[in-house]
Amino acid sequence: MEKPAGVLAYPLPGKTEKTIGDMVGAMPVHRLDRDTSGIMILAKNEKAKAAMQKLFGERKIKKTYTALVQGRVEPSSGEINIPLGRGAKDRLRVVPKHSGRESATAYKVTKYFPKNNMSLLSVDLKTGRTHQIRVHFASIGHPVVGDQKYSKKSVGGLKRQFLHASEIGFTHPITGENLYLKSELPVDLNKYLFSLQ
Repeated sequence: MEKPAGVLAYPLPGKTEKTIGDMVGAMPVHRLDRDTSGIMILAKNEKAKAAMQKLFGERKIKKTYTALVQGRVEPSSGEINIPLGRGAKDRLRVVPKHSGRESATAYKVTKYFPKNNMSLLSVDLKTGRTHQIRVHFASIGHPVVGDQKYSKKSVGGLKRQFLHASEIGFTHPITGENLYLKSELPVDLNKYLFSLQ
């Protein structure tokens, strides 16, 4: 299903705020940050959830995101391999860490916006760490536009990070059907892109 920005995928400790699963009566199989929109897989029962989580664990699910980042990303395609772990002072913050977990993010520039010094990217997650895309691009000097946690630069006209789960592909673990799902950019992100033309 399509998760709108601003909705939790999983409950926060000590909070009673409704999650996407509560709203549709299903169980999330994986995470999407609160302010990230796009495709999210939900399961109707525990058997389906366990089967899908096994696919995620075996890295048999292809996830592609659309991200707008600050600066001109060069080379125009590549892979970021930086281990990630929890911050020592702030456990909710993810940081590059030699002792962290292996984390790999592949990307391809789809458009440069020279006037605004920004790059639109298609991003493929090779691993699925918390905040992976946001931290990886911030760590190489190209934070996600609008990211209030990992970027020091604020931008007008955007109320959240420019990050959208745009495509997901996998073989259904029960039916064996090859599935490819796509989600168009939501109105707020499309409007922001238009403002950069």
